Amino acid sequence: MSYVLAIFIVLAAGFGAAGVTLFVQKSVAAELRREHHEVGSTVFLQLGVIFAVLLAFVFSEAWTEYNEASAAIELEVSALHGAAIIAATLPAPAAKQILTREKAYLDSVTQSEWPIMAASRGEDIATDRKLQDLIQVVANLKLTDPSENAKKPEILSLLEQAHEQRAVRIYQAGSGIPGALWIVLISFELILVAFVVLSGLRYWTSAALVSGIFAASVSSILVVARLLDYPFEGALALPSTDFAVVIGKVTHLLGPIG
Repeated sequence: MSYVLAIFIVLAAGFGAAGVTLFVQKSVAAELRREHHEVGSTVFLQLGVIFAVLLAFVFSEAWTEYNEASAAIELEVSALHGAAIIAATLPAPAAKQILTREKAYLDSVTQSEWPIMAASRGEDIATDRKLQDLIQVVANLKLTDPSENAKKPEILSLLEQAHEQRAVRIYQAGSGIPGALWIVLISFELILVAFVVLSGLRYWTSAALVSGIFAASVSSILVVARLLDYPFEGALALPSTDFAVVIGKVTHLLGPIG
């Protein structure tokens, strides 16, 4: 969902509710609406509490998953950068072998996997194989110098961390709020807006203003929750900037090696 579509939905909800209110003001007498005010206000408050709790839960869940995806990216690139730094201290043939494959994985993440996560909310199998290949190369690495042997477990540990965080990133790419829950939320909003539209306010200007602001306000919260729902698509999509930065650092480490 783009910002343009998000703003359009909020404005459409506000103006739509105001327009319906104007129609109701002309079609239904104020006295008739006031007769149902006492019962209507009680039901409105009860439904409002249920809706508020449900909305708070959904928004909190969307925000938490969005932050978890962002944290997974930071931890993954941090682990990859740490592995590259240690690998650069190995003998040139081994260092080149590791750094070349790590750069290939990073390039694949930014160029191939990121668009796939945005489009289909899944992983790129070829990118996953590049990471597996990198881990296997390090695991099978033969070092003749005993002083270098301690670095191999450190690199493997960091690559395992990167693999774990990649799994979290991929999971969050496809994990969203169920469609049935969105239907319930939107249904609650429509019901509450209907109560406001049928309120016993006498003046059409104030009635239209109140219903329009109410509908737009609730819709804006739902729209923001939807923008946060899938962290790699839409206007608030997490960028691959951190991976691009690490690509530059790995390229720099590869420079002296050749």
